[in-house]
Amino acid sequence: MKGTLRKKYIAAGCLLIICFLSCLLVTANLLRESVVESWNHRKLQEIVSEIAGQLIQSDWKISEEDMDSRASENDVMIAITDENLKILFSTRSWEIAKGEFGTKTTKAINDGEKNLDSTGNSFASYFDDANKAFFVEVNKVLGYGYIIVRKSITGLNSSTQAMLICFLIAGGFTMLFGTLAIIYLSGKMVKPIQEINKVTGQIADLNFDEKVMVNSNDEFGALAESVNVMSDRLKESMGELQKEVEMRKTLVRNMAHELKTPVAVIMGYAENMSYMKDQPEKIEKYCNVISEECGRMDVIVHQMLENSSYKKGECELHKTYFQVQTLMDSIRKCYMDEFPGRKGDYVECNEVRGTVWGDMEVIQRALYNFIKNAVAYGNKEGMIRIFAREEEELIHFTVFNEGNPIPKEEQEKIWDVFYKVNTARTRNRNSFGIGLSIVKQAAEAHGGSVGVQNVRGGVEFHFTMKKTK
Repeated sequence: MKGTLRKKYIAAGCLLIICFLSCLLVTANLLRESVVESWNHRKLQEIVSEIAGQLIQSDWKISEEDMDSRASENDVMIAITDENLKILFSTRSWEIAKGEFGTKTTKAINDGEKNLDSTGNSFASYFDDANKAFFVEVNKVLGYGYIIVRKSITGLNSSTQAMLICFLIAGGFTMLFGTLAIIYLSGKMVKPIQEINKVTGQIADLNFDEKVMVNSNDEFGALAESVNVMSDRLKESMGELQKEVEMRKTLVRNMAHELKTPVAVIMGYAENMSYMKDQPEKIEKYCNVISEECGRMDVIVHQMLENSSYKKGECELHKTYFQVQTLMDSIRKCYMDEFPGRKGDYVECNEVRGTVWGDMEVIQRALYNFIKNAVAYGNKEGMIRIFAREEEELIHFTVFNEGNPIPKEEQEKIWDVFYKVNTARTRNRNSFGIGLSIVKQAAEAHGGSVGVQNVRGGVEFHFTMKKTK
């Protein structure tokens, strides 16, 4: 199948040239007599018109010398008669001697009598098998007489044949050079298609490094540019897909790791309860442990569902205008209720005036995840500070906690689900590595972003969102 399109272009081009030449030959042969007749009719009309104007101006006084010169110059025969068709002058001397015209001239005058009476002009043409043509133009000048101009053509077929031979030679050169031009042009046309086909084949094999090298400004250039853009976008999408697949694999492994321990604890305690029918105190203890582990699993599942709903865009936000101070008060209350015995300082600072547009409950959960993260990973008695400020159309929340810095290479990873800087995953902290991922999704849902940086004495987390609609 290679090169098939080029062969089609060449065959179609050659066929088109052959059809064109054939049509010209057939048309020339069919219209030969009509074309010759039309051209001679027009020429004889011009000669008759000039003679008539000259004779009328001279009051029908004939200059034989001028008529002979005009007849010789145009290769015609001229005759002038009075109104009774009496010959006054003729370039054919025998017509003057006999006082009559030849058969074809007489027939043309008789056949054109009606036209002469109505329009003053008539034209007749005669073709015979003897390779001759004869044309007669008659003009009637009222009050004076008739002007008759005739033209005889011999060797018409041979002239036509010579013309056709020249035409065939020219057609042969046209065919030769036309075919070469078609071969060259078809190669130029097919080359971009072959280049595009090669690259699309590479794309089909998931190789996105090849590019179409077509730099023309026509449709092929536009198609090549589209293929290159498609390749880049597919490469980007494949990269994101592969990254997401790896993330999902990691997520499944981590989720299995997080759920494995509580499931094992529940199974162990449940199996041992059947042997403690007479020990209600232990049964109660075992039930409390099972309930605690079930609660732990419930928290993991709910946090995973919340994180997934953000990623899929299924989380419906209920945005309203609210005061930032109201938000800060709610976060402080949650902190006091959950960590009543913590000795570290809790400091807040609010520089935002006016209202903010957003889902206060979602933002509160997100910022509170920062607070819980600070409690879990910061110094036990270290300070926690939450700070809110505004900048043009953005609101910036910052949560600082005293503690060890986060390694530079870990700072981008902490926003991934189940990722923890402390890879040992100690269970006494009740942390699952999902909270920061939820914070990131909540910020993006409000047109903002998150960030983290190590500062003097600890770590600072950032949450940015739009201030208004």
